[in-house]
Amino acid sequence: MSENLNMINNDSKVSIVMCTYNGALYIKEQIDSILDQTYPIHELIIQDDGSQDDTVQIIKEYTAKYDFIHLYQNEKQKGINENFYTAMQRATGDYIAIADQDDIWVSQKIEWQVQAIGDAWLSAGITKPFVEKSDIQAKAYFDNRKPNIYLERMMFSAMIAGHTMMMKREFLDKLFDLQEWMDYFMYDHFIQIVAGAYEKIAYVPKVLVNQRKHISSATYTVPFNYERSVKNIWDSVKRTFHQYKVIRPQMTQFFDHVHTLLKAIPAHNQSHSNGLLLSYYQSQNSLWNFIRLVFLCIRLRDRIFFSKEKNTWFAIARAIYFPISSSDYFRYFMHQQE
Repeated sequence: MSENLNMINNDSKVSIVMCTYNGALYIKEQIDSILDQTYPIHELIIQDDGSQDDTVQIIKEYTAKYDFIHLYQNEKQKGINENFYTAMQRATGDYIAIADQDDIWVSQKIEWQVQAIGDAWLSAGITKPFVEKSDIQAKAYFDNRKPNIYLERMMFSAMIAGHTMMMKREFLDKLFDLQEWMDYFMYDHFIQIVAGAYEKIAYVPKVLVNQRKHISSATYTVPFNYERSVKNIWDSVKRTFHQYKVIRPQMTQFFDHVHTLLKAIPAHNQSHSNGLLLSYYQSQNSLWNFIRLVFLCIRLRDRIFFSKEKNTWFAIARAIYFPISSSDYFRYFMHQQE
């Protein structure tokens, strides 16, 4: 147990919520990494969504040895979002941390997050992807820049991985006050938009989770090569311009949902005000609103990119094109057109 634990409140109970589905191949490593945490775990709630492999049997081996591990099996398949939301409602701790079935946690993950969360409602940190040597199809790319966790960025792209999240119970209640909008977003994207709107995120600038990338994962996508070269920039412009023309209706609808969600959040801060403007302009189809959106992106250029762009003129150029280049974050809509 780390000596740093003497400096934090050990009375705070941490619940960990894991949702599983056909995870037999890797789940032992993940559970073992949770058991190896330097901060005491109040409970590990595992909710299985109808696995057809040995996942449930493996979990039962752990529940037989550890009385704080609890297994729940869904009577019918819920899918990722509903599975996580219903599992989180089972948690009884002061803090609720989310775990995926195939990652490996750093042993100090929870300790660092309890230390860092302070007055925030949500704590998160860096996730480092890796690929097994035997998996020749999957690819992983680790961007070690400090990510941008402003709401204005997170509206476009989920900057915080769900498997690094730990939230306070009081925040969970606020989430479920907004549950009518949950179906429009992936669970982790919804959580960070709401927390970002309140400016209640504490970021731990350390690797908290080693994320296993494999093509059978529900969230696996092939990473793009974002190395800054003339060819890559030109290829990106061509790709995103084509995407934008095809999926603009879906992007417009998405930001209409974001705008409606933000209007329902009683926050009063700069992030919330900027988010309302960005989502409104993105949800409109007129040329005038597109022009207003471009100028807003220029003004907010330090908050809408993955990280702050050091070259001012290049940042302005990127901001001008950002309403179109952001189609990369919604390229999954392209599959719906096929």
